[in-house]
Amino acid sequence: MSAVRRQSLGHEWWAEDDYDDERTQAVSVQAVRRAAALRAVPAGAGRARQGAPARSGYAAAPAGRPVGLPALPDLSRVLTTAGAIAGLALLLYLGITGLIGWARVKLDDMHYGRPRTAQTDAYVGHGESAGAPTHFVAMNLDRRVTIIEFPGGDVTKPQVIAGPYLFGRSEDLTVVKLAVADVNGDDRPDLTVQVKDERLVYINENGGFRPITADELAQIKSTEGGR
Repeated sequence: MSAVRRQSLGHEWWAEDDYDDERTQAVSVQAVRRAAALRAVPAGAGRARQGAPARSGYAAAPAGRPVGLPALPDLSRVLTTAGAIAGLALLLYLGITGLIGWARVKLDDMHYGRPRTAQTDAYVGHGESAGAPTHFVAMNLDRRVTIIEFPGGDVTKPQVIAGPYLFGRSEDLTVVKLAVADVNGDDRPDLTVQVKDERLVYINENGGFRPITADELAQIKSTEGGR
């Protein structure tokens, strides 16, 4: 205002211009606060999604915007990982298999020695007049199955039975086992030799042992099958 007008209120005086200035400043402060509040509210906060309540502070997704699909894994990386896992599994299998084989060989070394040797005593009716049993020694001698009989325990009269030759890798470490039993039912103990899954039979006859014939073996199998 161009003219200065003053009003008296009791003993105090105010200039009308001063009063207008203070009111203008108050209005300006309120306007600034309102503008700041409007800027703080995200755009689109007042528009609620159709069929769902509006949430303040979150902007609605623009209509028609495509939704992105998750990215597929890299095929080469998947194949590389699968190959690495398969390789590790194979190495683990080979390692465990090799360890088991090594342990079996060491146990056979302690039990049967090298060359692989098994021994047993039995009464088979060969020179046992002195009361001593016959001693048998079975060996894997450079892949050749060899059985030595000491009738009545007399080491001066050994009888050697030459068994089959073993073919294959590490067959020189194959264990040969002995047993005595009446196989053909003639009441005379026969000699059986176990080599892995194969059983060799030697018939007790005329003070010694001979390999079983094919006919005798077939007859024994038929008899065992009929029981």
